[in-house]
Amino acid sequence: MAVVYPDNLAALGVCRALGVLGIRVTVLSSDRTAPGQYSRYATRVACPAQSGEAELIDFLVEFGRAQQPNPVLFLTDDASIVALHRHRHLLENYYRFPLAPWPVLRRIMLKDQLYRSLEGVVPLPRTCVPIHERQLADVAGDVGYPALIKPLLRCLSDSADLNGPPFEKLFGSKAVRVHTFTALTDAYRTASAHGFRVVVQEEIEGPPTSLYSLGLYAARHGGVKATFTSQKLGQVPADFGDGLIVRAVRAPELIPLGERVIRHVGYYGIADIEFKWDARAKLFKLLDINPRPWLWINLLTACGVNLSYAAYLDALGRPINPTLFDQRDFQTRWISMRGFLVSLIRSLGAKRHDGDLLGLLRHCRGQRIGPLFNVKDPLFRMFLSPGYWRDAWLQASREIQRLHTSPGAISGHPLLNE
Repeated sequence: MAVVYPDNLAALGVCRALGVLGIRVTVLSSDRTAPGQYSRYATRVACPAQSGEAELIDFLVEFGRAQQPNPVLFLTDDASIVALHRHRHLLENYYRFPLAPWPVLRRIMLKDQLYRSLEGVVPLPRTCVPIHERQLADVAGDVGYPALIKPLLRCLSDSADLNGPPFEKLFGSKAVRVHTFTALTDAYRTASAHGFRVVVQEEIEGPPTSLYSLGLYAARHGGVKATFTSQKLGQVPADFGDGLIVRAVRAPELIPLGERVIRHVGYYGIADIEFKWDARAKLFKLLDINPRPWLWINLLTACGVNLSYAAYLDALGRPINPTLFDQRDFQTRWISMRGFLVSLIRSLGAKRHDGDLLGLLRHCRGQRIGPLFNVKDPLFRMFLSPGYWRDAWLQASREIQRLHTSPGAISGHPLLNE
């Protein structure tokens, strides 16, 4: 069995990628609005919410103990990776992890560790890690303007407040652009007040189309076995957001960079390595590494690179034949209709009439897929479920209430200090 947790769009991609091959898939879900549980390829099992960590771990132990042989566990967001790896020594008695251990994950998930580890290995943006506000003047001199402020890990802070939002909820995007020392200081103070440690980084000039991605699977023994290259044509928010339109492309120059990174840090598992083309330096610079399935991982599967299956095989100790994971499509686009709706609302709210949406629509031409719709797996059970509508209403109510209260900060995690 493959067990997927938590339920989200990435989980749906994993469920479909494995289920279509006849692999039994269970998705663990505490949220009736999440899509994976409604896939015809998955069986839903209700589980405790991640906020109750002790209860969740007890549940996972009992569920895993009841399965024979041990299932393969796929983790689909950063928060679950951090929370469950605190208990990996226990969970490995009941699950197979197709993912490197925490000391390796820590080096690539925490941005200060990531950039420090890869200095001199691959091209990187100029980056500084201020410890105190009094260091900001020197940081600004080293990085220059415009500068970007990014959290070490946007789902975690050092605050003990359990009810606050992640970094992008607090600031409205995954990073904050500043043009002056005053703006840099204000953003740093706001982040620090909510428990977020940050890096300050040079901004590589260029539109979203300068953003490229290398998706890969690196085996526990034997290096990179599967690769997929893609290009962002749009994102939401427009500057620092999630993929809105992503196109499969031919970018072989990313593969040796990714292999060098994987070899250097000793990572194995699924990974999405993000790069941006620096037109002035005439090279790709690494921005981030996501060691998990991501929002548009179903694009890879549609183009012949089923990373979830490669991970499944490796977790069972079976050989991975790289020829079975060759990228055979360099045209198909992945498009988020929800992202288009968010972009439209933002444009109307800002009263923009600069043709941004028309430009995005031009990128939609040609063969395309989305995160939800699939002819073989239409998810009709979602809209027939009373639980879906109940949880959707409760979530909307909480979000409206949040808008009328001051944002807090999210819970601290000892792993950040280990």
